[in-house]
Amino acid sequence: MARDLPIVKPVLPPGLKGEKNGELSKTKLIAIEPFGKLYPSAAEAWRLMREAARLDEIRLRPTTSFDTYRPLTVQRAVFRQRYTQEVHEGRPTRTCDGVVYWLRPGMSAAACPGTSNHGWGLAVDIWNVGKNGRLEWLLENALRFGFSWELQSEPWHLRYVLGDKTPKVAA
Repeated sequence: MARDLPIVKPVLPPGLKGEKNGELSKTKLIAIEPFGKLYPSAAEAWRLMREAARLDEIRLRPTTSFDTYRPLTVQRAVFRQRYTQEVHEGRPTRTCDGVVYWLRPGMSAAACPGTSNHGWGLAVDIWNVGKNGRLEWLLENALRFGFSWELQSEPWHLRYVLGDKTPKVAA
């Protein structure tokens, strides 16, 4: 039986006050292993979670470098690739800036540009999440590292929910 993905309401880090989604200053981002960038508290939580997974012989990595922090230009390109103003009856819609868009067949959802958790450096899309025990490991461990899911339909998409706090994790 499939398990529900735990969804926790996120706390936007106070350190992001005054910043614009997808236009973060370089001082607000830290490079993570093996690639990509995240907001500092999310980056530290990712480091801790990735190391714990490694000790359990689980390999965690983002799908691509843009599946961590996503600049606004990339958010726009992703949105244009996945959505159209052409009516697709029965397809999910998203309204951005008062305009209705339809999700193209075969595409997964994307946030309106400028509203994505990727644009805050707080989200990671996990590579091959359903393979080699990754999802099972994440279901057992992600919350203790401050990561939660955002949508039931996207098991690969995790977001950091503890704001500026770093998780207190036992070694």
